[in-house]
Amino acid sequence: MFLALALLVAHAFAGDADTSPLRLSPAKIPQCARAHVCQNLPYGGRQVGKGAAHESVAQTYDLYLPGNIGEIDRSAPFYLFVHGGAWRRGSKAGHRAKLFAEMAEQGFVVASMNYVLCNDKLGGAHTFAEMLADIDAMVSHLPSLAKAAGISIPRIAIGGSSAGGHLVLLYAYDGANPSVLGLGLKHAVPVACVFTDCGPSDIASPEFMVAGLDWQKGDVKGWYGLLCVLAGGRYGKDDFRTTVDRLTKYSPVTLLNGKCPPTICLFGETGEVKTSKTFTRTKDGKPKPYTVFWKLAGSTEKPLESVGMDGIVAVQNYVALTNGLAKAGVPFAARLEPYRHCSILARKPETRPWLYENLRKYLKGNEPKQQEPR
Repeated sequence: MFLALALLVAHAFAGDADTSPLRLSPAKIPQCARAHVCQNLPYGGRQVGKGAAHESVAQTYDLYLPGNIGEIDRSAPFYLFVHGGAWRRGSKAGHRAKLFAEMAEQGFVVASMNYVLCNDKLGGAHTFAEMLADIDAMVSHLPSLAKAAGISIPRIAIGGSSAGGHLVLLYAYDGANPSVLGLGLKHAVPVACVFTDCGPSDIASPEFMVAGLDWQKGDVKGWYGLLCVLAGGRYGKDDFRTTVDRLTKYSPVTLLNGKCPPTICLFGETGEVKTSKTFTRTKDGKPKPYTVFWKLAGSTEKPLESVGMDGIVAVQNYVALTNGLAKAGVPFAARLEPYRHCSILARKPETRPWLYENLRKYLKGNEPKQQEPR
C-alpha cells in the first residue's frame, strides 16, 4: 500500500510532459569567449502558477552551451547538475553558474535543474521519491533538448553537490538496481558516470546522524524530523528503527553493485566532533550523548569516539562509498581534500581539471584506473 502510494505521488509530481517544440535563444555569457546560456527552460508541466508554488521548485533548468546554436560539436559531452541545499532549499541559479560557464568554455553542454523541495513554504513536504521523479522527468526531456540544440545525447554524466550529490548517486545506481527503490523510473538516457560533490552516501549511519545533528546545533526535529519526512515517514509517529530502515533504502551504498556506473567522488575533511557531546531530546528534555545513535540504530559496533566531518557530512560517508565501490568492482576516481563542505572546486582550482578529465574519460568509456580510498 505504501509503495503504491509513493509511486502515485512521485509520478504526479513529475508533472505532465510538455510536448510543444523546445525553442532555444542562447545569450552570450559576459567575459566568456564561446559560452552561451538559456535560462528557465521547461522540462515538465509544473511551472509557476501551474503546480509550482515558487520558481525554485518549478520544472525548469538553465542550459550552458559551448557556442551558439549551429556552432556546437554534435558529440559535445553532456553534464546534468542537481543542486544542493539539504533537500529543502537551493535552486538551479546558485553559486555554480561560474563553474558551468567554465565547463561550457571547456566544450561541455551543462544543464542545471530545479526540482521539488521538502519545504512547506515552497509547496509541500516532498520526499526523495518525488525528487528522483523530477530528475527522471528531466532525463526523459533530453531527446527534445538534443533536437533543439543540434547535438547528440546518447548518454550523460550526472552530478550534484551535497543533497544533490546524494540524489544523483541514488538515481544513477537505481538504473543498475531498480528493485531496491521500486519507483519505476524510466532512465530514458543511460548514465555514463556520476559525480558527487560532498554528497552523503549512507544517510542511515550513526555517523551521518551525528554530523547532521551537530551541524543543526542539536535541533532534533529540524534534522531527524526532516529525514523522516524525506524517506516517506512522519516525525513523531514512526519509531527510530523504522526510520532507519527507510533511510537505509535511500542510502546510495545500499544500491551498489557491479553494474553501477563509474563514480567520481569529491569530499572534504575539516575536523571532527566528539561523540561524547550531548544534545537534548524534546521528548524527555534530558541531554543525551551522540553515542545514543549507535544504540537507536541497533548497531552492534562500539560507538566511535569522534566522527570526521567536512562541516556538514561525516567523512565516514566518503569511506563507505569508496570502499563499497572498490568491493563492487565499480570504476571510480576519488579525492578527499582539507576543505569545507562543497567548497573544494572553488578553493582548490586544480580539482576542476581533474573533474573534467574524468567526466570525459568515463563518457568516452576510457575508464581511468581506480584510486584507493583513503
